[in-house]
Amino acid sequence: MHWQATPVAPRRSSEAVLFQLDDVSYTYPDGKEALRGVSLSVLYGEKIALVGQNGSGKTTLAKVLCGLIGPSRGRVIFDGRAVGKDALSDLRRRVGILFQDPDDHLFCNRLADDVTFGPLNDGASPEEASAIVSEMLDLVGLGAHAAKAPHHLSYGQRKRAALAAILARRPSVLILDEPTANLDSKNTEMLLDVLHRFSGTLLCISHDLMFLYGLCQRAVVLHGGAVHHDTDFEALIAHRPSLREHGLDFTFRFLCCSGHHGVPSHGDPAPEALSRRGQEKFHGESQASKPLGHALHSHARPKEKPVLDPIEQRTGPPLIALEDYSYRYPDGTWGLRRVSLHMKDGERIALLGENGAGKSTLASVLVGIRTGRGVYRFRGETVRGRVRKELWRSVGIVFQDSMDQMVSSSCFDEVAFGLKHLGFTEPRLSRRVHEALARVGLDGMAERVPHHLSAGERKRLSLAAVLAMEPRVLILDEPTANLDPENEERLLRILDDLSTTLILISHDICFVSALTDRTVVLHQGCVVQDLPTAHFLMDDGLQSLYGLDVTYHNRCCRQILSLYGV
Repeated sequence: MHWQATPVAPRRSSEAVLFQLDDVSYTYPDGKEALRGVSLSVLYGEKIALVGQNGSGKTTLAKVLCGLIGPSRGRVIFDGRAVGKDALSDLRRRVGILFQDPDDHLFCNRLADDVTFGPLNDGASPEEASAIVSEMLDLVGLGAHAAKAPHHLSYGQRKRAALAAILARRPSVLILDEPTANLDSKNTEMLLDVLHRFSGTLLCISHDLMFLYGLCQRAVVLHGGAVHHDTDFEALIAHRPSLREHGLDFTFRFLCCSGHHGVPSHGDPAPEALSRRGQEKFHGESQASKPLGHALHSHARPKEKPVLDPIEQRTGPPLIALEDYSYRYPDGTWGLRRVSLHMKDGERIALLGENGAGKSTLASVLVGIRTGRGVYRFRGETVRGRVRKELWRSVGIVFQDSMDQMVSSSCFDEVAFGLKHLGFTEPRLSRRVHEALARVGLDGMAERVPHHLSAGERKRLSLAAVLAMEPRVLILDEPTANLDPENEERLLRILDDLSTTLILISHDICFVSALTDRTVVLHQGCVVQDLPTAHFLMDDGLQSLYGLDVTYHNRCCRQILSLYGV
């Protein structure tokens, strides 16, 4: 069976239609056609998943729906009225949109002011607005941070703050663009609970199909700016050929949850579905009864409890050494508190913790962006002065927000920027740039403007720029955020093949399981656990204690596997 590969006709229903799009197209000023002939209807109260590969037009469609941009061609009708100048005010009052980047929402000096901005402009009294602020910040778990400056919050906290600002206006329609990106498991479940209680119309853009599975009933798949599928969400999930066709096949993730937390094992995985490292782990377990990280069976649990800090079990001098290291932000918030940590050359380490635990702060210290109090040694040398200035040659980082490291006007120049500072010249420079772009699936896009790329494409571009420099240490801060499943799997294979020291900051347990051997857990700026990744993933108590419980995703995993008859 092959589903339709052409735009579907708009739905006709006796139920009231909230949105009606007729032959809508949109072309950006640089000439890129982002939407092509989209015809779509959205009924009152529907919960719809907008899915598709990076660059398929999902965010552009969201902007059209909320009135942020008007179509280049075609017609948009909202609640029976054509969307034009006269109808925009009503549309924007009733439709709330959460952008991919929370910093697009936050512009005040206090978080409370950002949340109260909408209600005050909608006519609420100061007393009413204050009550709304308290309610919304408590709802997203940020009640204690009302007086803080948003830029002093972690990325995940800012994401929740932006959601609070949107909900404060009491919208009847919510459009969410990658709402779970950079959220820890605890806050992902909090978001899910909020959305389940939302009685209005919901359109959710996400590559986290397991999150969408428990939320949306209908799926609209975009490809090349056109609607290719408009169907029941469960039917889409159950049809793997269509998932693969559109880069949405996430079933490689089942290898992470098979046989763990009640998820049934479904036999030997296909060799092509496993990375080299994953194959070694899988066969190591089956042949020598060794644990397979998150894919552990209950009978494989170790009898002996791991020690809290296994540093002393490692031999040889550390590549990275932190001793009693602390960092405090200007507002007095502790980012790190008395951290002592050793990392060996070639280790593959996961830095885990809830939003705001200090993971990104630690990464910025390791790369030399921030300096605090204590001792930091790299290759035996104290990191200060000349050593700190030269650290970029050896330690590469991909930030949570890839826009933070975009400095050039073309993808080619972006990748070439670091290489030129390393002394690369033509023709070696061009060869290395094109190899790096092809490696992350951006071949043919060398002349594109980075700011005109989708968030997922920019994430891959920033990865290409760092990989091209071949750093000795690679730090990845939430690398899977905004990536479609096809590029997540591509990233998994890229990282699997690297021989460099890897430091992975992620809430993605699948990647942690597949790529790392050691897990360091941070909580409120402190290192609270340092243990083998396999032991961490077997300890449900540890995961729950530090807001990293993946029970919801495992539940969805079990339900989706049942669709495949497993």
